[in-house]
Amino acid sequence: MTSVVPKILGELQQGNTVTAVAAKCDTSVVFVKTMLDHFNRLGLLADATSLCSSGLGACHTTEPLGQQARIQCAGCALAG
Repeated sequence: MTSVVPKILGELQQGNTVTAVAAKCDTSVVFVKTMLDHFNRLGLLADATSLCSSGLGACHTTEPLGQQARIQCAGCALAG
């Protein structure tokens, strides 16, 4: 059985959202959030908040994006 953890870390390092990583790795959003918390405590992650010019916080949500966020985030490399 292949571990999904390295794949999750790789997808996160590419800037994918939690929802996108969960879908690409065929796992739950809860598991990806748990891994994010773990990776963050280990110092393996950087915060992308300062990179968001919209201020809508779409990079950090698992909720469906509203119309404003979809428009603002459409060209963002972090949008997943």
